[in-house]
Amino acid sequence: MSGGGAFGRPASAGAAQSSEPLPARVLAIDVGAGTADILLTRPGQPLENAVKLVVPSRTQVVAAQIAEATARGQAVVLRGPTMGGGANGAAMKAHMAAGLAFAATAEAALSFSDDLERVRRLGLRVIDGADHSDHVRASPSGGVALQSGDLDPGALGAALALLGADPCYDAVAIAVQDHGFTAHGSNRVLRFALWEAAVAAGRRLPELFYWAADIPAQLTRLRAAARLAAELAHGVPVLAADTGPAALYGALPDGVDDAVLVNVGNGHTICVVALDGRLAGVFEHHTRLLDGAGLEERLRRFLAGELTSDGVRADGGHGAVLAADAASRDLLALPLIVTGPRRSLLAGSSLPLEYAAPYGDMMLTGCFGLLRALRERGAGAAALA
Repeated sequence: MSGGGAFGRPASAGAAQSSEPLPARVLAIDVGAGTADILLTRPGQPLENAVKLVVPSRTQVVAAQIAEATARGQAVVLRGPTMGGGANGAAMKAHMAAGLAFAATAEAALSFSDDLERVRRLGLRVIDGADHSDHVRASPSGGVALQSGDLDPGALGAALALLGADPCYDAVAIAVQDHGFTAHGSNRVLRFALWEAAVAAGRRLPELFYWAADIPAQLTRLRAAARLAAELAHGVPVLAADTGPAALYGALPDGVDDAVLVNVGNGHTICVVALDGRLAGVFEHHTRLLDGAGLEERLRRFLAGELTSDGVRADGGHGAVLAADAASRDLLALPLIVTGPRRSLLAGSSLPLEYAAPYGDMMLTGCFGLLRALRERGAGAAALA
């Protein structure tokens, strides 16, 4: 698969990396369960010298804000776009378990569940955008209005300005993890069905990235994140992707078409098989349910074609699928490249692992994948050519 040019040179340990200057200003944001990783490229500057930030993700920030309101005995009103619902969802439940009121607009409430009736059954009040003052006044200790969203454009713009970064870009790219919207079914099943369709179609990794206008309707979190990114873009192209493809594409060495790629994230662990530059297999699980031995055992079974989606889902994960051409290969003979903030789970593994650190920075792997996809997708972003 060709990564090509200034945006396509992620490499595993020991592989050659380029420090050639970049031709464009790109803001890339990779939003995970624990951190948001941010990269701002500048023309004529090597990537090693680009502006880089690793900060708590918005799910962590909003969770801390809810916990502060809980400690003060205040009601909470959450307004804004749909976002990830991990840490903030746990904080919401703890808040209501303390006997405190919690309300959210419908779009913000969808951060906690695709089924609003299920959210209501938890005790959360779903309100319209203007209906919050009575709710706040009803609390003896008052209330606080919080903003949802996987990105705070104003805060990020202000932070970059304090660093002396000019807020003018040729493109903006963002990645968030999206299970897909399904009002009454399992979003775990829906998310993996999207992976299965991509494997069946033999899609190239860059085809898993979308221009903002082309994001599928069921990817509601990704669409919301792209709208927030557009507030920073000011009319320039916005590219969006799931965090899985972003990290995996960023980890794939330039010029390598066949590889096994593993991203051990804070929330999810994803293993992808790439053959001839195309998606030929995916295994996805929740990192919190895995230890080192369990992850290695599951990876070996997946690459041997022994894992099924039903078995993985029964184990608390998402699924496993291998294309026929992958099932007939000795996949352990391919480069096996690992990235992700929880990659230490595989420390001491007997698997033939390589650890990706593109430009010497593992935490920015997803951002490098977004940059690479921008260059690959090309059309509509002439400044990146």
